[in-house]
Order: sequence, then structure tokens, then C-alpha cells
Amino acid sequence: MEKSQESADRPSRDEFAQSLMQAISSQDSSVKLTYNVREFCLHDHSGNRQTNLANMYEEHCQLRPEQRPEHIRMLVSIFFDVTEENSEQYEEARIHLRPKIWNRSTFEELELQRRIRGTGKPCDIPLYPVGSHLYSSIVYDLPTAMRSVSMEELDRWGVSIYQALEDATQNLLEIEMSVGKIGDGFYMSACGDNYDSARLLLTDRIQSLNVPGDHIAMVPQRDALFIAGSDDPESLKIMLDLTAQIVHSQPRPLAPVPLRLSGNEWVDWLPPQNHPLYSRFAELRNDYLGSLYESQKELLTQLYRNEGENVFIASWSGIRRKAEERIMSYCVWGEGVDALLPETDLVMLPTAESLGGMGYWNHVREVAGALIQRVPELYPPRYRVREFPSQAQLEEIGMLDFHKQE
Repeated sequence: MEKSQESADRPSRDEFAQSLMQAISSQDSSVKLTYNVREFCLHDHSGNRQTNLANMYEEHCQLRPEQRPEHIRMLVSIFFDVTEENSEQYEEARIHLRPKIWNRSTFEELELQRRIRGTGKPCDIPLYPVGSHLYSSIVYDLPTAMRSVSMEELDRWGVSIYQALEDATQNLLEIEMSVGKIGDGFYMSACGDNYDSARLLLTDRIQSLNVPGDHIAMVPQRDALFIAGSDDPESLKIMLDLTAQIVHSQPRPLAPVPLRLSGNEWVDWLPPQNHPLYSRFAELRNDYLGSLYESQKELLTQLYRNEGENVFIASWSGIRRKAEERIMSYCVWGEGVDALLPETDLVMLPTAESLGGMGYWNHVREVAGALIQRVPELYPPRYRVREFPSQAQLEEIGMLDFHKQE
């Protein structure tokens, strides 16, 4: 186990995990848990269930020392609430259902960890995409926690994911929604009931908010939903400032990527490149994707090593474009290397002698054609490259001067 290197008033990760395990065992000695130091999670052998500790730990450390024992007791209560079996019929359970918003990366990393271990079953939680970086799911609302509803449970109830999600969303719609407003066009859900982010799915209610242009939303954490108009720079700046503050200070951030309401669906959005806030939106998005790719690279490296495949996992890197004073992402596609490339703004293509080419991602992919193959099961997206572009293709890609203003 790791040695405690924390300050005197901040427990180490191991100390927190051991405290929680002991408290759970004290309440029910039949529960057998294993602590996975590397993945910072508890594994319940009886239910083959994994409890991730990172967010709980950050919340715990933000509390004063005298508040932490009560926090441990609350977490124990939540642990047993979410593991309790539900034998209700659907009509009885339906009124307790709510939607929940998740980071897509949460489930993708869990799946990679499962493949690395070579044990356990794939996630059985039904998920519905919201843009490219979020999922919605269905939870059973409990007094102290939310318990995820599984596909097995939906099958037992005889109901589809779409019907259950519609019922869960309708239940949330029937709860009074408190909306705060700053200025003429910035809105925020202010209910504080752990479902503010899920109100992103109440699209009819959001469309009733008066904003200039399209409705743009951000959900930086589960208790935050921000709405502004695409043609309202002042309100968009408020959204950016609040989102950045949450992302850099809160233990449970969601994806800080803006979404645009198109009909009743949310799609990824960035303002035009000549917009005064484009660089800030793009940098916030790139910081987020960079952290995802860094975590993914570590897991993929371990997975391919276990499987005996010699695949290079290319890094997602950033470089500042002086003309726009913003960070652009890039990856390196090297000659003679079987690699997995992240999706970046730029691609550099070095040969054994020199830099053979550099171009924007879409242009490089168009020229390279079948040489770049997306790996469908990976998020954030990666592309397998086994062969290097020909000299003619390198000449067509060219040598982009990314410092030059276009």
C-alpha cells in the first residue's frame, strides 16, 4: 500500500479506503471487499460490484476533520442503499425513477479496466448518449443515494430503456424547477437536489427560456446546469467563468463541453473561430480531452502489453498557436510504427530524415483515406494506423504553418 504523504489534516487514499472498508464490515461482516490500490476502488466479491473511490475521497478531504466520521457513516449508508435488491413491479418502481447524467469516460475507463483484469462482466447499465461526451441513465431515487437501474432489471420489469427513460424524465419534469437568472440571458437550474444536470433532458422547459440565438448548455457537475444564447457573448462569458471555476475546484466535474439544442437533441457546439470567446471554449474543451487521453493511454498501454500486441499509443499533446493565442492539440504519426492516434487539431508526420508533413486532422484523414481506421470501441476516439502515407500523400498533406493567421 502507499505510504501516507498527505498533510496532517488530509488522510491518504489508503487511509480513506481502509476507514470505509472497516465501517462497511462493522455494519455487515458478511460483505467481503477487496481494495484495488491501482484503480482506487473497492471490489465486492458477492455481487461482482466495483465502487470507485476517487470522487468520495475528494469530497471527504474537503470536509473539516470533525465532519469526516459522519461522512464515512453517510457513505456506508449509501453503499448498502445502492446494493439493496428491488423486488417491486414496474408500476410500483416507476414513480421512483429519475434520469442521471454521467461522463461517458466513466464507463469507457471501467470497461478498459475490466478488459485488463480479464474478469467480470461488461457494464449492465442502459446508457443513452447526450452529445459526444455525456450519457444519460436511469436511477432509482433512494433516501440517501441514487441506485443505477440495470438492463436485467428493465427486462424483469418488461419495459424498454426508452420507456423507462421517458418515465424517469417525466417524473423529474413534475418536480418544481427553480431557475436563477443573471443579466438578460443567463439561466441556471438551482434546485440543489442532485438532479440539476439531469434537467438538461427537459428540453421543452429549456426551449421556453428566452435567449438570443440557439440554446447553449453546459453541465460542469451534477448540481449545475447553465443555459445561454449562442448570440449572447455576455451570457456565454458568465457560463464560461462559472464552468471553469467548478471544473478547477469541485471533486465531481462533468464534461465542460458546450451543447446546442437542435430540435429535442443536444449536439456538441463551439462558437465560430472568429468569436471573441472561441479560444476560451476551445481551450477548456482541449484541457478536458487531454486529461481523458492521458488516462486512456495508460490503460491501453497496459491492455496491449497484456495481450502481447506491440502497438504504440500516441500521446495527445498541446502547442500554442501564436496567431490566435490558444492551445491547439496535436499527435505524432511516425513512420514505420503500428499506432493508435488520438483525434487532435493537428497531425505531425515525421520520417526517418525529417518532418514529412503537418496538417489539420480532417485534411490528413481525407488524404490518408483507408490508412486511418477508427477503432469503434474506444472513447475518446482513436484511429489505428499500420502504414505510413506515401511520398505523394505527404506532398498533398503539405507543411502547415500553424503560427500563421488564416
